[in-house]
Amino acid sequence: MQARSVEHETITIERDFKAAPQRVFAAWASPEARAQWMVPNDQWESAEQGNDFRVGGREVSRFGPKGNQRYRAETNYLDIVPDRRIVMAGTMYADQPISCSLATVEFLSAGRGTRMLYTEQAAFLDGRDTASTRLQGWKINLDKLAAFVDGTPQKPPVEK
Repeated sequence: MQARSVEHETITIERDFKAAPQRVFAAWASPEARAQWMVPNDQWESAEQGNDFRVGGREVSRFGPKGNQRYRAETNYLDIVPDRRIVMAGTMYADQPISCSLATVEFLSAGRGTRMLYTEQAAFLDGRDTASTRLQGWKINLDKLAAFVDGTPQKPPVEK
């Protein structure tokens, strides 16, 4: 029998964008936009991206290396304030659950741009996922989000 364990971690990332909060929020809200920035590189693909973006709505996505989309994420939207915040809870799977989390994304006006605060409180299950892997993935995705909304890469995020 496999040893069971759980590692708890809070991931916090602050990121500045040149684009206004409405544009950054819209890039999270639109499944077509998210497909442009939520896959980390050209060797990965999104095979499924269902998105019922509303309070009480559910998103199911399947992704991974090309030809092997072994990861599935199920997300429930708990709170959405347009152009201000998204609160969501979800579970990630690779055949079985590898992590569960609660995440909040805040969009704050910063001059003509946006300061985005991403906070994820996660439980990483049985050594099948780690906080460092999750943080690395979010850094890559947020670089792609910056390129998508601003047209240019941004400085690395501030970790806490």
